[in-house]
Amino acid sequence: MTVPQPRRIEEDLLDPGPNGGIRSLLYTVACYVLPALAVFVWLLTLSGQVPTGCVTDFTGGGCDSPRAHAIDSFVSGGPRFGLALVTSLLVAMVLRRIGTTWRTATLAMASSVVGGGLSTVLISAVTGEPIG
Repeated sequence: MTVPQPRRIEEDLLDPGPNGGIRSLLYTVACYVLPALAVFVWLLTLSGQVPTGCVTDFTGGGCDSPRAHAIDSFVSGGPRFGLALVTSLLVAMVLRRIGTTWRTATLAMASSVVGGGLSTVLISAVTGEPIG
C-alpha cells in the first residue's frame, strides 16, 4: 500500500483548479447581483402611498409614491448596471489569466471594483457627463 505524498504548495499555486475561471466569473456576478437584490427588497419596503397634497401636472402624471419613484430609478439604471457587470466580467477574465495565484473571492471583488470604475469612466467619456 502506497501512501500518497502531500502536494507541494508551489504545485497548488502554479496549477489552479480547472474550474477557477468559471467560479471567478460566478463570484463576480454575485458581487453585483446580491447587493442589487438586497436594494430591490429594500425598495419594496418603501411607502406605496402618494404623498398628501400632491398636485398632478396637466397630463395627470407627477404624483408617484416613493416606492414607484425608487423602482423606476432602479430600473432606469439597468443599462449602466449591465455595462458595469460586463466590464467586470472582462476584467475578471484578464485577472484570472495573469494572476493565477489569486483566490477566487479576491479576484471577483477586485474585478468588480475595477470594472465598475472603468465603466463609470467609459460612460462619462461617451455621454460627456462629469464623474461625480
